[in-house]
Amino acid sequence: MREWRGAHRLGPRTVMREIRSATGLLTRFPVAEAGGTARTGSAAFALVGAGLGLLAATPIVAFGDAHRPLAAVVAIGLLTLATGALHLDGLADTADALAASDPTTAERARRDPAVGTAGAAAVVLVLMLDAAALAAVRSPNAASAVVVAGAVSRAIPALAAPWVPRADHGFGAWFAAASGRGGAAAVVLTSFALALLLPGTSPKFGVLAGLIGGLVVLVALVRRFGVASGDTFGAAIEIAFAASLVAQAVAS
Repeated sequence: MREWRGAHRLGPRTVMREIRSATGLLTRFPVAEAGGTARTGSAAFALVGAGLGLLAATPIVAFGDAHRPLAAVVAIGLLTLATGALHLDGLADTADALAASDPTTAERARRDPAVGTAGAAAVVLVLMLDAAALAAVRSPNAASAVVVAGAVSRAIPALAAPWVPRADHGFGAWFAAASGRGGAAAVVLTSFALALLLPGTSPKFGVLAGLIGGLVVLVALVRRFGVASGDTFGAAIEIAFAASLVAQAVAS
């Protein structure tokens, strides 16, 4: 059953279940299944993403401006640890599939747990871009930049899930089938509310760039492969995160 279909279901208990389910899907923190039922927690994806960004912002605040490049690398590393490199794995599998010569080879590459040359290059380039962009954000906006990027990037799957074509099986199929339009509306509202609450213009650019970058990549991948999968969602998250940081670096 799709979640958050009606406003009458919105309450503190529902909100907490959404947050717990989103935390279980987006992080490697041990979270018990909410209510004993399978929920995507899509309505809380942007909120949990902001929490991940807040965690990643701690070395930026601790190290200060004198060690910004080092702080940026540690921040991205901390975020990778907290998520278990889950979406980077999706990015790598997607890059390997895109580099394949034919659809059969592409599907084999996507399902192969080993990371190929294209996948490794994609992960390295995206991580380097993340760290460089975060280091380039002017003080005092660096900490808020990674919070905004965390929120808007995690909003992408929840925003797109109700409308993208999905496979017959697999994680992506389950997520798309179980995530409703209420969750999509919630992540958009959360992302823009966060941008409005934070000072300066760079958070607004970060939200817009993240949404545009992530959705464009996801649409392109769906056109290429025909359906949305867990890997394509992961790749879109990583590109949205990088796009948001780059936009905020330029705008700060």
